[in-house]
Amino acid sequence: MGKYNWLFSALLLLQLLIASSYAPSTFDILISVTNIRNEKGTIQIQVYHTKNAFETKKPYKTYRVTKQGKIKGHTLHYTVSGLKKGSYGLALLDDENNNKIMDYGWVLPTEGFGFSDYYHTSWNRPAFNNFDFYLDANKIVTMKVRYL
Repeated sequence: MGKYNWLFSALLLLQLLIASSYAPSTFDILISVTNIRNEKGTIQIQVYHTKNAFETKKPYKTYRVTKQGKIKGHTLHYTVSGLKKGSYGLALLDDENNNKIMDYGWVLPTEGFGFSDYYHTSWNRPAFNNFDFYLDANKIVTMKVRYL
């Protein structure tokens, strides 16, 4: 009986090793950007790992998505691929004039902004923990653009 237990244990270990080799090491985020007011310019999506990176405006990655012809019903879909397990937060800028920065009038922004699964209504910047999430599987995120 002991030799069969050893064989069973060896087969179970082999099965676990094979199964773990098929586990994804990176994940995707399917982003739905809603409430887009026009097709001018690009949507700039910034991926942050930490509170400090957000506060110092140093994103882990930045993606620029052309809006022209990609918006259906004021919504654009985009997938960020290849992210490892961990904490993330997404911020976006509706960069209507393609200058890669937020433009302001007298005081308020003239372009739209948004955050992952969080609609910011305050006058100051949000805290990172308002829109961060832990990624350990593929995820769907909604980012509603706000214009002031």
